[in-house]
Amino acid sequence: MTIHDPVRPSFDRLPTPARADGLLMDVAHRVQLAPTKHAEADRHYHALCQYVDRRGSPLEGKVVSCYPGGSFATGTAIASSVKNDQHDVDVVMELEIPPTSNPSQTLSTLFDAINGEPGSRYHGRVKLNSRCVTVTYEDGVRVDLMPIARLAAQPEKAGNLFHWQPATGAQFHKPVNPWGFADHFNSHTDYDPVFASLFESRGLAGVLVEKADTAPLPDQVPLSEKSARVVALQLIKRNRDVRFRSREGRKPPSIVLATLALESIPTGAGLSSEVIAIASHMIRRLETESSCGRKLALLNPAYEPDVFTDRWPYSLTEQNTYIGDLRHLVRQLSRFRDENASMTELKTILDDLFGETPAGFALDRLLEESRRAIGTKDMLFGRTGKVITGAAAAAAASTCTAARASTNMGGGRLPR
Repeated sequence: MTIHDPVRPSFDRLPTPARADGLLMDVAHRVQLAPTKHAEADRHYHALCQYVDRRGSPLEGKVVSCYPGGSFATGTAIASSVKNDQHDVDVVMELEIPPTSNPSQTLSTLFDAINGEPGSRYHGRVKLNSRCVTVTYEDGVRVDLMPIARLAAQPEKAGNLFHWQPATGAQFHKPVNPWGFADHFNSHTDYDPVFASLFESRGLAGVLVEKADTAPLPDQVPLSEKSARVVALQLIKRNRDVRFRSREGRKPPSIVLATLALESIPTGAGLSSEVIAIASHMIRRLETESSCGRKLALLNPAYEPDVFTDRWPYSLTEQNTYIGDLRHLVRQLSRFRDENASMTELKTILDDLFGETPAGFALDRLLEESRRAIGTKDMLFGRTGKVITGAAAAAAASTCTAARASTNMGGGRLPR
């Protein structure tokens, strides 16, 4: 076996599925929030909750508690703009008001409490939405504050949210329990030591993401402590965001994707297999509904009165569009795992699925790892002659042949 130019090595044929898993781990690494951004989100979160309850606010003394909702609470948050490391934070704000309070009045009062007077802290940065109030910061980071009022004789933290659509005049109350769902999700996505060891072998153990908690914004924990299902879900969410970059309409909500991911049986077979398994389950669920002329209906597994699909899919067309997106994801990942895929093909697939920035990061790491392995002769060849480096080499050492130099001074694999 000949080793090509060590300065510009040939990467046209690299091992799989270890190669695919390694590249996807690096993509997952890149879409996480940086620790500084998490700290910034924590400051925004606390500052807004305190500001709404400040002296003189129209909601002074009415704020019972604030806690994270959505992806921050489930540890599945990703950067909404990877290049700029921007992110969105969902905050649930419990108000001490009757759960049947007028929705338009409740949302307008929260808007006024944050927007304040001209020249005040958040004035001009606040937007009134149908179920929340959004504050947008100079760097594009958004914080959505959703007011709810606790319902009596219901599970912990269940309450009514307030829906108001000024354009149509529609307003109503909707029972929800985002805290209950986060607790349910976190209890069903256990730490996976095998998956953790794979992340650690790639030097990613110190990457920080979010971990759910009650009142404060969740602390950060190593990415390696996430289960394969959680990281796979993050990649599916990233793929959804890329598909909807230039598409109008509401994209599938993260909470719908998280619920469907919980239904999928963990594969225990690596990250690429996990993404394919979850996406395939989503396809089957959605196709079953479409074949019967129905839209998907999902309930909060922790609180059944809470309907997750009340706004998506709005139509069978929307549902079928996302089925197409998921089919494309599975097809591309299957190509990605093909041992005959060239570096050019890998780049094209990663760019298409996850965007240019995460793809570039992952491929740069692969090239650097391969150059380093060649430079130290710490390299193996599989039985089919494919080059194996890094974590894949460690896992395959017992079934692979040591690399030998193309000179007459070649020998066994050098020690690490």
